[in-house]
Amino acid sequence: MDLAILDFIQERVRSPLLDSVMLLATHLGDLALVWLVVAAVLIAQPARRRYGVAVIAAVVAAAAVGMFVLKPLFGRMRPFAAHGFTGLLIPPPSGDSFPSNHSMASFAAAAAICCLPKGGRGVSALKAGAVAVALLIAVSRIYLYVHYPTDILAGAVIGIGIGMLSVWAVGKLWPKAPPGA
Repeated sequence: MDLAILDFIQERVRSPLLDSVMLLATHLGDLALVWLVVAAVLIAQPARRRYGVAVIAAVVAAAAVGMFVLKPLFGRMRPFAAHGFTGLLIPPPSGDSFPSNHSMASFAAAAAICCLPKGGRGVSALKAGAVAVALLIAVSRIYLYVHYPTDILAGAVIGIGIGMLSVWAVGKLWPKAPPGA
């Protein structure tokens, strides 16, 4: 089914406009820069500083778990290499396919952002935007034929867990100041 989805996208969905959108989306996930910018903005706000630190922790943990544990453990060949796909729009990524680190880091960051306490329209917009960007980055990896859909799904699920765990861990290590302190 993974291959059927990849091939359907290439045969029925791919277009010059979507090529441009997906290239931009995948580059948003490169080095998790979009998430580090959001984290910096959160860190600059004293009331949200812990969440900014949790976003950074989530991204770093997701990248480490993916690169040093899961990818070597599963060793899944990337779809373009396994199936002789020659239409790549980006330089061929190195390393294994499962799970997608772009997806894992993006969903880890988005999950940490979604743990922000209610704070009006701005916080709601940030949460919705984080989820939308994570989804777009994830879909771009399938569109570009560098990950299987199951790589993306696994990356998203694991990333969400890491994001929530990061918020919890930062909360335990950095407790809120008592009122009046």
